[in-house]
Amino acid sequence: MRWSELDIKGIKNWIIPLIIGAIVGLAASLTYASALYVWSIFHVAVYRLPRLVFPFILLSFLLSGLPVRMFLKRRPKDTFDSILEYYHTSPDSLNLKETLMYSISSLSSYIFGLPVGPEGAAAVMGAGISNKIKSIFGTSISSQAIILTGLAAGFTAIFKTPLSGFLLALELPYKGDLEKEPFLSAALATATSYLVSLALNTPSIIYIQITKFPSINIVVMLVSLIVGAIIGFISIGFVKLYKGLNYIANYLMKKASFPILILIGGLMIGFIAYFEPYSIGPGIDLLNLTLAGGIGLYAIMIILIARAGTVLISFNFGSSGGFFLPSIEIGALLGYLIGMLFNPTYAIYYALLGMAAMAAGVNKLVLVPVTFILEVVGAQIAIPVLLASIASYFISMNAGIYEYQPKNKLDKGTFALEKFYMKAEKQNPDIIQAINALDIMHQNPIYIEQSKTVKDAYNILKSKALKILPVVDANRLFEGFISIDYIANLPSRTLTIAINNLEIRRGITVLETENLKSVIEKMLKGETDHLFVIDKGGILKGVITEMDIIKYMIKSIA
Repeated sequence: MRWSELDIKGIKNWIIPLIIGAIVGLAASLTYASALYVWSIFHVAVYRLPRLVFPFILLSFLLSGLPVRMFLKRRPKDTFDSILEYYHTSPDSLNLKETLMYSISSLSSYIFGLPVGPEGAAAVMGAGISNKIKSIFGTSISSQAIILTGLAAGFTAIFKTPLSGFLLALELPYKGDLEKEPFLSAALATATSYLVSLALNTPSIIYIQITKFPSINIVVMLVSLIVGAIIGFISIGFVKLYKGLNYIANYLMKKASFPILILIGGLMIGFIAYFEPYSIGPGIDLLNLTLAGGIGLYAIMIILIARAGTVLISFNFGSSGGFFLPSIEIGALLGYLIGMLFNPTYAIYYALLGMAAMAAGVNKLVLVPVTFILEVVGAQIAIPVLLASIASYFISMNAGIYEYQPKNKLDKGTFALEKFYMKAEKQNPDIIQAINALDIMHQNPIYIEQSKTVKDAYNILKSKALKILPVVDANRLFEGFISIDYIANLPSRTLTIAINNLEIRRGITVLETENLKSVIEKMLKGETDHLFVIDKGGILKGVITEMDIIKYMIKSIA
């Protein structure tokens, strides 16, 4: 076979992820090492003069919040959630400007002492760089898959955990589903990013050797499930506190201003950090001290409360960054505390269970926390850690901090519609009031009279490639609808039966004069992806689908 006959597109789909992994691995690793070095300087200064914590934290909030507020007109938040927003709503719009602003925001939080994870800056850096590489070289890999590929490469470069980075690309988009599209590209990019980070020899997150584990037996398995369940319930409370503080922060924004918000947040964290220094900073030293068993029972209680408080305040009062590492750290403290109370000999083992369980419960990830711990600690506790992660995940099933993380792929359309609706209400509320159902519906819809047979309905659905088919009477009055799934599952002996003898679903209707706001609210409330438009006499006039509204909303927001 000649070179010209090779599948060029296929080759690009292999090479571009390798390029992404190399560039993102280099950028994220060097940025992380530099940020950690700068933080170490500030950390020494705060240790010598605790009062410096107030100006440092306020500076951190200021530098973290202003780039996003000024240049992107957005409110800073967890970086994974920002990436998910682009992923689910407008993946092509993530450009270098957004990447730079979010990276500066996240790095500023990290460098000056806020308790955020370095994976935030690395992930958004990776997502933005990979999107730019796609636009330069061109590839058939979708923008959504490219974003996840870059995110995975950035995560891997920071933590040196290629398997966790790979699984993150598959698990993060949905609470209870996997995204398979970035499978190959994420695998190639994370492998390359890992090799680059190893070559650069940047600092590791966990640098101590853990050897004291209990023998694995049925009791240990049961304990793992119990610890996971306990932390699952705690995760629910933690998420509620997170959302409660978010509500308070939004209220302060409306009543005051963003500078007032970050001033309040900075003063609260500064006050906590003045009395408990371990409540701020990246938390890497704290994590390793916990896993070394170097903290007493009462100290761990104080640090846990203080650390959880500063994390919650940081992400709701004007900073951005990664939430994965903070959840790992809080989980380690929680697990260690449980171990100290019930089995001090293996308190470190409990800390590892807590790490997996808290990360699973808060981030809605099952496999990533487990593989993360196995990659940085070792595989000898694989099953107990997996059990703790699964228990926490299912106990806290619907709780999660990410606003842009739908339950599964089936909910994606409704989820996107809801988010665009919220945006339009904020940016252009007059549009959704002024536009009527008549303006966006599919006119002259294909339908079937209820006197026709099942065979007639099947032929229409098949020939027109439709999922649903409206049913009307002889006067075109809307009666309901039937679906292709329902028709396909009917036995062959029913082919000659009239449609009106079937179970016709009622369907949700709107009047052609109803405005877009009413149409959207009916669609969201009814949890459906289509509505039927009728006139005042009940005659079928058109059909509106979820995607019709989403396309219109994108135009109105733009």
